[in-house]
Amino acid sequence: MKRIIYFVSNKIQKGKLMLFGAAYYPEHRDPSKWDFDLDTMAEMSVNALRVGEFAWKRFEPQDGAFDFSWMDEFRDRAAKRGIQLLMCPPLRTAPAWLVSQDPSILMENDAGIRLSFGSRYTFCINHPLLREKGLRLAETMAKHYGADKHILGWHLDNEYGDEPDCHCPVCTHKWHAWLCRRYSDIQTLNRKWGLVFWGLELDSFDQAPTPRVSKTWHGPGHMQAWRRFRSDCTCEMIGLHADTVRRYASDQPITTNFQSLWNFRTDFYQAHKHLDVCGMNYYPPYGHAARQDAMALANTYSFKRKPFHVHELRNSAHAMPGQAQNSPAPGEMERLTLHAVANGADGVFYFRWRACPFGIEQTHGTITDYDGRPRRAHRELSPVGARLRKLAPFLDGSGVASQAGILYDYPSRWATETGDFWHGDPRLYLEHSKMLHARLRAQGINVATLGRSQGFDQFRLLVVPNLSVVDDVLAGRLYAYVENGGTLVWHPQSGARDMDCGVFPRGLHPRLRDLLGVDIQEYATGGTDETQSIVWNGKEFAGRCFFDQPSLTSAQARAEYTNCWFAGLPALTANAVGSGTALYIGSFMEKAFYDALFEKLVDECGIHRILGCIPPDPVEVVCRQASDGREFVFVLNYSADAHQVPAPDRMRDVYNDEDIDGMIELGPGTVRILTLAKGWKS
Repeated sequence: MKRIIYFVSNKIQKGKLMLFGAAYYPEHRDPSKWDFDLDTMAEMSVNALRVGEFAWKRFEPQDGAFDFSWMDEFRDRAAKRGIQLLMCPPLRTAPAWLVSQDPSILMENDAGIRLSFGSRYTFCINHPLLREKGLRLAETMAKHYGADKHILGWHLDNEYGDEPDCHCPVCTHKWHAWLCRRYSDIQTLNRKWGLVFWGLELDSFDQAPTPRVSKTWHGPGHMQAWRRFRSDCTCEMIGLHADTVRRYASDQPITTNFQSLWNFRTDFYQAHKHLDVCGMNYYPPYGHAARQDAMALANTYSFKRKPFHVHELRNSAHAMPGQAQNSPAPGEMERLTLHAVANGADGVFYFRWRACPFGIEQTHGTITDYDGRPRRAHRELSPVGARLRKLAPFLDGSGVASQAGILYDYPSRWATETGDFWHGDPRLYLEHSKMLHARLRAQGINVATLGRSQGFDQFRLLVVPNLSVVDDVLAGRLYAYVENGGTLVWHPQSGARDMDCGVFPRGLHPRLRDLLGVDIQEYATGGTDETQSIVWNGKEFAGRCFFDQPSLTSAQARAEYTNCWFAGLPALTANAVGSGTALYIGSFMEKAFYDALFEKLVDECGIHRILGCIPPDPVEVVCRQASDGREFVFVLNYSADAHQVPAPDRMRDVYNDEDIDGMIELGPGTVRILTLAKGWKS
């Protein structure tokens, strides 16, 4: 069987270096303590630090008066320990002197309230003064550090897109111009948004309100356009920031930290185009739910289909009474780190290095205590850093190739999560997507996520959780994917609306009706805890929330509803198109159904299982392919019990320096990195 492998290189890695470090704030620490902290870092094999993202006031104490001497001194001391800096030019948390120049630089929220100075991300990213001064700072920093060999790259600001929507006059004017470009004439906007409903037609674009607080909700077309506008504003600012730095630091790559699952405001499939390397924050829970957010790693890999960095990785417990799934048992921090690396991270930065005795995040989990003394995290993670340093030359350039994918779509998520109760449970899109990703991964295979504009052809199996909005181009590409041999798994309400959230007359895009071979006219709904039974392959499974009742045009019924008033109607259909198959699942099903369905589909599609078997459910198996053709198989046990997984051949555990022959033994919490014994050269 032909295996799909593609090789990548990450130019931020100089000399086959895997970045292993933390976020550090020299401005929070007396300089007399820097050497102690840096020595403690060196003991943990730290080779990189993220610095500067909230230090605008220290970099520029007064307007136009720049001071980099303190960071220069810290850089020099770090360099003596072999530690490089990932420099963060700040932008969205501005100093008080800038607010004094023009208070309108502060955001105006949807209730018309001007946000006050005193927190972060309260500044309008469209405001010309913020752009002028923020980009001037970035330019000055890039001129100063752009040729510095101790600066390994640039991290733009922090968590772009993680701020409230701004409705200030600057944003309102920009919104009107954006609408004019998108719709050309006001009658087109009226028609696309359906403003005849409630008699809200507009006579000009400058009458179009930003969606502020009103009596009831704004229409779905209005909200969809607003979300696209706000995403475009963020992407534009990232691009301007990146271009400014790149002019003077062309040899130093640029990144920033996306929140690829938790920030729904920004389409990161667009934002990534301005970066050389994608990054993310990752704070999954500890304990039994440790893998519940794993799709975030796949998402960040998917933006460029290349390795990425975790710029904030959790470590110790937050000192927050009542916080559940917060405290790592021994070994969990190591496993979390290897979980990130297994799924494509070529750089790991823990957040944060030292506990801060002041500020809103003074209870945040850290590597060292308030006075810099090492905590348990330091002891447990020190061996991890040393082992990754040894493995870095072999993992360098390796990628995570997949033959199965989940279509993850920001416009569809906007359509289902934005607005009001008429769209149903706003948690459904994300939670169902995460569950599908987890159940497909449980088959012992790599699973990618991908956006609507990316290629489908490399995937033998493509699962669509809820593709709420489609256009002719996407519908045609999905049809061609199946026609050319792909297997597509479809879910309710997908393909039902156009890009302005208008419902297609027959509830499904015409091209998709042909693809799926069904006509959707009737349905039923249920509460999130209410279920209906579906019988498939002689077994009964539970569906919830929504129950499509398709009539068949060319598809065949594979399962049916039972024990309900619509018993006997199709609940799962299959339609042959060209050399492929399109499956339509009529409800949002329980995990057991997907386990059974995906086991069947993985076999039918000829998708390679990494170890040739389905691993026990508490065991994660991921494969990274190296540039020399070797495969590194990460096997991680998430339970307090021992497990066994058959080894397909004699293998070498290069993480623990052990040989494996016949059976992979996994003690509680064990982490292994395996490669074929005959192919390993230390």
